[in-house]
Amino acid sequence: MSPNDKSRMRISDAERDQVAEILREAAGEGRLDLDELDERLSAVYAAKTYADLEPIVFDLPAGANGLGGSEAAGPVAGAALPAFGVGPLASGQPLVLKAQGTPVVRKGEWTVPHRVEVDARFNNTKLDFRRARLSTPVVEVCLDTSWGSADLILPEGATAEVDVDSSWFGNLRSDVDSIRRSDAPHFVITGKSQGGTLRVRHKKQGGWADLFG
Repeated sequence: MSPNDKSRMRISDAERDQVAEILREAAGEGRLDLDELDERLSAVYAAKTYADLEPIVFDLPAGANGLGGSEAAGPVAGAALPAFGVGPLASGQPLVLKAQGTPVVRKGEWTVPHRVEVDARFNNTKLDFRRARLSTPVVEVCLDTSWGSADLILPEGATAEVDVDSSWFGNLRSDVDSIRRSDAPHFVITGKSQGGTLRVRHKKQGGWADLFG
């Protein structure tokens, strides 16, 4: 390896995060679908060198500038990670989840676009965002859980603005701060929960509930 060839140099976690942000922005612009985003993010966090990152972003406008090159200072020279909660919501395809006789459940590692739409009337919903890959700093969640129940578990420190109509015998509870901060993800939760229950929370600390997620 020549002294000026950085393609085989090891990359840092911060540089992996930087390339992951490029992919999330590309997905928000409609350049990648959710399956492609999920596949490429997995490849990013498995990458060891700059050369491993090149094929992941080579076809994106913000992609291979400086990757492994002699002038490279990182995956994209001069690029900076945007703070959480800064900038408009990205465009792109929403994730639509419909209960068809079974509960709506998303947990573990899953990719979250800028908007999630849930139709789970007369059913149960659980959306666990703690290990999810958020595509944008602000996530919209629009749901209808009327005559059912919904449990939304947000990442630690995340904030949420909840504006859900539960006026007709509904039960709405939010245990998270509503004031948006620049250093954490923010959720905008809207929709209906007529005759149903909706809870927005962080992970419980201790107790039997932790044993079951």
